[in-house]
Amino acid sequence: MPSFSRASASKLDTCCPELRHLFRKVVETHDCTILEGVRSDARQAELYRQGRSKLDGVTKRSKHQPRNDGLSYATDVAPYPIDWNIGAEFVAMRWLDFARKVLEVADAMGIAIRWGGDWDGDWDGVSDPRGDQRFNDWPHWEIRA
Repeated sequence: MPSFSRASASKLDTCCPELRHLFRKVVETHDCTILEGVRSDARQAELYRQGRSKLDGVTKRSKHQPRNDGLSYATDVAPYPIDWNIGAEFVAMRWLDFARKVLEVADAMGIAIRWGGDWDGDWDGVSDPRGDQRFNDWPHWEIRA
């Protein structure tokens, strides 16, 4: 059975209880790695400057940035292992399979979650990494609120 590395577990521990429970359940059957949990204001600003986030961290805060409880309500997770050089179609298939699994587990657990690969939750154009959205963030998962 897959399990998180020490580094992944440490990042996941910076997240809210719902995300911790969800991804600990997901990893039991679908190997994945936690790329990021809580994010400092400086890190959020850096990602915004790089165009890797639409939220500047000041006027629009990310759910990665800690709330009053010090936890993140978003995490970046990737199916493991992911090889970006194996062809776009195969990479997309891996991400879609992983997203479906996460959404299925979240639904069974009663956790309201949103995926950055389908912000509006309609699955329209999801198989195309460019999708029907203005900004795709396939590793991103956040608690809906």
